Amino acid sequence: MTAFDINASRKRLAALSGRGNEQLGAFDAAALGIGRYVPGSSPWERHNNGDELLLVVDGDVDIEVLDGDRSATTTLHEGTLFVVPKGRWHRLTARRPVNILYASPSEDGVERTRERPVPPSR
Repeated sequence: MTAFDINASRKRLAALSGRGNEQLGAFDAAALGIGRYVPGSSPWERHNNGDELLLVVDGDVDIEVLDGDRSATTTLHEGTLFVVPKGRWHRLTARRPVNILYASPSEDGVERTRERPVPPSR
């Protein structure tokens, strides 16, 4: 059993001038960590092998999630827990630095792109 000092992680990440991640370990088959996001948008990504859990530790961030040809954007504030469903394209947009605790499925099921994903033709 391991205890993690999230406040110490936040201090280490705050010393960075850019984006950063600190791996904390694993939770079942997911990677557990804390990430510092800086102003701007992350690449689009989706996890084909499980849900992704996000907990905003401090700051605010917008998350946009695609569902077919529809898009929904939600602002996550400090203390907000959000679960991105398996297989949904999503991206984060921060206006100021924000720290997010995450539990993400393994990398072998992730896809990333800078371009907005196009829904499959019907």
